[in-house]
Amino acid sequence: MDDQTRAETVAEIIHDGFYTFYAEFKRLTRECRRWFDARDWNAVQDLSHQRIDLYQQYVSRTLAMLRPILGETPQDVALWREAHVAYGDLIADRIEFEVAETFFNAITRKTFRTVGVNREIEFLDSDFDTRHGEPLPGQFRRFRFGEDLDRLFEAVLAHPRPAVRWRDIKSDAAWLARRFVEACRAESQAPRFDHVDVLKPLFFRVREGYIVARMCRDGRQRPLLIAVQPTAAGTVVDGAIFDPVAMLQVFSSTHSYFFVDVHKPADLVRFLGSLMPQLTESELYIAIAHHRHGKTLIYRELVDHIAHTQDPFVMAPGIPGLVMTVFTTPSYRNVFKVIRDRFDKPGATREGILRSYRDVFRGSRVGRLADTQEYEHLAFDRSRFSPECLEDLLAKAGSTVRVEGDSVVLSHLYIEEKMTPLNLYLGQCSADDAERAIVDYGAAIKELAANDIFAGDLLWKNFGVTRHGRLVLYDYDEICPLLACRIRRVPQHASYDDELSDQPYYATSDADVFPEEWAPFIVPREPRLRAAFLHHHADLFTPEFWWRKQQEIRDGDVWIGLPYTPRYPGLHLPALHRSRPVPRPR
Repeated sequence: MDDQTRAETVAEIIHDGFYTFYAEFKRLTRECRRWFDARDWNAVQDLSHQRIDLYQQYVSRTLAMLRPILGETPQDVALWREAHVAYGDLIADRIEFEVAETFFNAITRKTFRTVGVNREIEFLDSDFDTRHGEPLPGQFRRFRFGEDLDRLFEAVLAHPRPAVRWRDIKSDAAWLARRFVEACRAESQAPRFDHVDVLKPLFFRVREGYIVARMCRDGRQRPLLIAVQPTAAGTVVDGAIFDPVAMLQVFSSTHSYFFVDVHKPADLVRFLGSLMPQLTESELYIAIAHHRHGKTLIYRELVDHIAHTQDPFVMAPGIPGLVMTVFTTPSYRNVFKVIRDRFDKPGATREGILRSYRDVFRGSRVGRLADTQEYEHLAFDRSRFSPECLEDLLAKAGSTVRVEGDSVVLSHLYIEEKMTPLNLYLGQCSADDAERAIVDYGAAIKELAANDIFAGDLLWKNFGVTRHGRLVLYDYDEICPLLACRIRRVPQHASYDDELSDQPYYATSDADVFPEEWAPFIVPREPRLRAAFLHHHADLFTPEFWWRKQQEIRDGDVWIGLPYTPRYPGLHLPALHRSRPVPRPR
């Protein structure tokens, strides 16, 4: 086999590997819609795990198929240059070419263990522009404004495919019309628009479903998200979102990725971007479960950011972590987290930390856990690091960070949305915002607990305030299932000497948790904040609260917070039982 034929064969194998993966990806999405309609949340969650694991499975399978072709020279750069060109030709007419490019990159990076990027054999900047070109017909349908709003919204509800089996579509349409009129009046606007564009596919994940549309008026666009819930008697409209800020909460990375059966991802991302310009292209791809391509875009966005700014890399504000060292640039929207070589936390291991981050990535983040993207072998210009930052990285993570000439190479790191640590936020915000944040902090602990997640270390420094103002846990050092914890009451003193001792006078194990001991560490001292926190969350310090949560989980009575105000707050849905493998016990 000559070199040209080998290169074309390599390209064809990778091409076949990607489209076999993509067909399975779409099959799982279509299958999951059936389980969503049937309210089988266990099945929805299981398919979500399968879908996340799918990519690496097909990358590994493709690499195995390439070995006989590559033989003893798997890193023949000339061969891969030809394969890169041939692969570009194969995907040129594909509607999901940008996602296919990322698959090729994954193969070359695994083969070469590339440090930084290799422009000769990677698609760094897409060979084709996703921002231009005509969208595929049928991705969305346009409805013109009519005086009969009930009839218009009924047509909107009838648009999704596969079709939704409604319990009472006319009643739901009338409710939507009333909500729209109320929203317009609240903004002192006339209840009208020029047209509404409705996307064909339904967006859904565990116990959440949405019809996504945009309402256009005088050249301006605003979102229309219709929240739906399946019931035994048929699907009902459970909420409506007309506010862009509220839509950002629905698409926040603190939630699981959506299932959405889309033909051309770039069209969908462009549509969503018209409604949420605050989100980057990478964030939108990740939200619709193309997280691998989202990772590629994060890197492209980072390269562009570095090229157009002079900000140095500096240590991230806040109390230094016990297992991570974190750096960023002041104007960049993300932070970089590197695992330290030595841990100041007893029992912590590198393997355990990697597992915790992987489990959170695969699991249901319930709106309260930060999503992270994992990277290997990134390289940055040494001159962009402040001396203090580089010194800290080399001192604390020397096995991961090294200097090679003019470059700083990081063999492993996580990229995560930048947040303001709660301890810093409370010292720099208004009194009203501080009260709102401290109450939401307690709510975050409770929402995690209701979903069988114990945050472990509850100190303020481990929770961050997102750019949307929501409290999120971003430290996973001690995260574990609540059911793995043994909630205990502090034993009574056996003697006067016990009462005076500064050491525990009772036997404990790693699984023991004593809520009565937390108050000095997490209750604010400032009188207003202290009163607000205890008014809402004094029960956090009682073993009874945690025992009750554990029993609810055992009974399958799992509460899931919704990013909208439900029309049917008491709507009974089948319980979400704990079949998921995240997080694991300490």
